[in-house]
Amino acid sequence: MNSSVAILTSAINKNWKSYLAEAGGVTLFMIVSCLTAVVIHHPDSPVRQHLGDSKLWRRTVQALLVGVVLIVVNFNPWGKKSGSHINPAVTLSFRYLGKISAIDAFWYIVFQCGAAVIVGWIMFTILKPWYDHQEVNFNLSAPRPENGGWPVALLAEFIISSMLMIITLITMHTEKIRKQNSWFNIVLIMLFIVFEAPFSGMSTNPARSLGAAAAAATFRDYWIYVLAPVSAMLLMTWLFKRYWKPKLEEADQGKRDKPTGLFETTANPPDFPIENPNA
Repeated sequence: MNSSVAILTSAINKNWKSYLAEAGGVTLFMIVSCLTAVVIHHPDSPVRQHLGDSKLWRRTVQALLVGVVLIVVNFNPWGKKSGSHINPAVTLSFRYLGKISAIDAFWYIVFQCGAAVIVGWIMFTILKPWYDHQEVNFNLSAPRPENGGWPVALLAEFIISSMLMIITLITMHTEKIRKQNSWFNIVLIMLFIVFEAPFSGMSTNPARSLGAAAAAATFRDYWIYVLAPVSAMLLMTWLFKRYWKPKLEEADQGKRDKPTGLFETTANPPDFPIENPNA
C-alpha cells in the first residue's frame, strides 16, 4: 500500500505540470461549452436574438468559438507538454498504444474528470436561471428523440469518435503532417459541432459529459458518452496497431522501403507526458 502511494506521489511530483495542463484544458473547454450553450441558444440571450432562429447558423458560431478555445488549449506551452488529450478516451487509447504509462494515464483521467465535475458545477450554479430551458438542457450530452433517440446517438458518437482517433493516430505518425495534427483535430471537432450535434449533442469526451451530468445530477444517458467514445477510440487504436504501424516498424528494421504516401506512417511521436515539445 505504501509503495503504491509512493508511486502515485512520485508521479505527481514529476509530472504535475502535465496533469494540471490536462485539467486546465478541460476547464477552458467546459467554460466555453457551458457559456455558449446559454448565450447562443437561450431565447432570452441578446446574442441568440441577433443570430436568429437558424440552428445551423448558431451551431456554426458556437463551433468557431470552441475552435478558438481549442487553439489555446493545444498550442500553449503546458498543453504541448501534456499532449492536450483533455479526454479520457484519448488517454486510454494512447495508453493502449504504449505512449503513456499506466500511472500517468491514471492521473490524466483523474485530473480531466475532476476538472470537468468542478467546473461543471460552478457553471451550473452561475447559469442556473437559464440552464433548464429546452434549448440549453443543462448543457447535457443527450440523445435527440426527434432524431432517432439513443440508438442514433450511440451510433453517431461511435462514428465521430472513430474519425477523431484514426485521424489523430495517422497524422501523429506521419512526418509530413505531424505539426498540423492539432489543426486536423480542431477542424474535425468544429465540423462535428455544426453537423453532428443534432443527433447526440456532440461529445466524444466522457469527461465533458460527466461534468454536465454531475452538475445536473442526471446520469440516465451518460453511458452512451462513455461506451461510444471509449470503444470507438480503442477499436481505432487496435486497427492502427494492426494495419498501419507495422509498415513503420518494418521500414525501421530495413525490411521495406520507408513509406512515402501522405497518410502512411513515417515516424513515431514522442511519449506522453511530453517534457520537451520541440524535441
